[in-house]
Amino acid sequence: MVAGEASGDLHGGALAAALRQRAPWISIVGFGGAAMRRAGVDVRFDIAPMGVVGLIEVLAQWKTIRAAWRRAVALLAEDVHLLILIDYPDFNLRLAKVAKRRGIAVVYYVSPQVWAWRAGRVQVIAKRVDLMLVIFPFEKAIYDAASVPCVFVGHPLMDQVRAPSYASKHAYLKSLGLNPSGTTLALLPGSRKQEVAVLLPRMLAAAGQVAKETPALPPLQCLIPVAPSLSKEGMASWGAASPIPVAFVGGDPTNATATGRPLEGAGTADNGIYDVLGAADVAVVASGTATLQTALAGVPMIVVYKLSWLTWALARLLIRVRSVGLVNIVAGTPCVPELIQMEASPARIGAEIKRLLLDADARAVMQRRLKDVATALGEAGTAHRAADAILKRFPMGNAA
Repeated sequence: MVAGEASGDLHGGALAAALRQRAPWISIVGFGGAAMRRAGVDVRFDIAPMGVVGLIEVLAQWKTIRAAWRRAVALLAEDVHLLILIDYPDFNLRLAKVAKRRGIAVVYYVSPQVWAWRAGRVQVIAKRVDLMLVIFPFEKAIYDAASVPCVFVGHPLMDQVRAPSYASKHAYLKSLGLNPSGTTLALLPGSRKQEVAVLLPRMLAAAGQVAKETPALPPLQCLIPVAPSLSKEGMASWGAASPIPVAFVGGDPTNATATGRPLEGAGTADNGIYDVLGAADVAVVASGTATLQTALAGVPMIVVYKLSWLTWALARLLIRVRSVGLVNIVAGTPCVPELIQMEASPARIGAEIKRLLLDADARAVMQRRLKDVATALGEAGTAHRAADAILKRFPMGNAA
């Protein structure tokens, strides 16, 4: 089982747990992180350094990715009966080719976004993948047309979404050293070092700007969930320079930091994102899976993203969708603002935060649209449906 970034690790952990529940005798090895380890996967390569996006960004991590590639190919030389790939297409589709040459069956869970760009990959997938498990209903028709065996299993987030773990938002904020009556922004800068380094300073600068410009609002403060793939201490260095209170949650609660102080009550296996969102009035979210998590929590949001100029120039030539945020793609029409590249400036982000904080009607309209997005993602049980589909296609009897 091979994941390449934090979200894939979460999906892989849920799938591994479902597989082992049905077939406890199987052994699962691969690439992953904390979630897959908790599910009993023998993780042979920690994926924390692998989560990069874009041509320039990948080149900067080339040595790490090359080492990961060699380790993955070596793993396939062991007694492997089935390869399960989770997202991370540029790496995983190449690995699928190696597996097919060695006679190893391949399952792909969480399809590459062929509906957005590089549609020709469908033909590559047809040659290298024995079973595709898709998470959006519109994806199945694409693979059916290419004669790729495909099952729609629903979105993995439906297995992970939960209500906040606390009974009182007031008590939760107080436990984090924040103002229980303050205006709380959730800042979700992503799960990759590269995107956090670019986006978090912009988000914090925007929050500081809003705090200055809206003195009539309750005092502004920020909550930031830390992905398991990231260092909380490293992220806290940005928070230390913030003019407004900042709390980092997720991971080991003994390492949580808010304005330099140890905190209590921070951290769950899902990096505390639903606790953070449950306490937030508005969220600023890096484009990606987190936009769907925010939609499921019903929190008004602004989607932001910024790539290197070369990567963005190439992307504009290749991408075929109008929206880049998954929340807007699932909605069918834009329902939340997207600030991409030059638009992802502190001034523009701040302006959208102010609009959502001050305009109750705008918040209400957006929350109604987010409910529709949540409905479109399906029902809970995704990992179990995926496990059933895998074991139906590739029965793995108890060798004992």
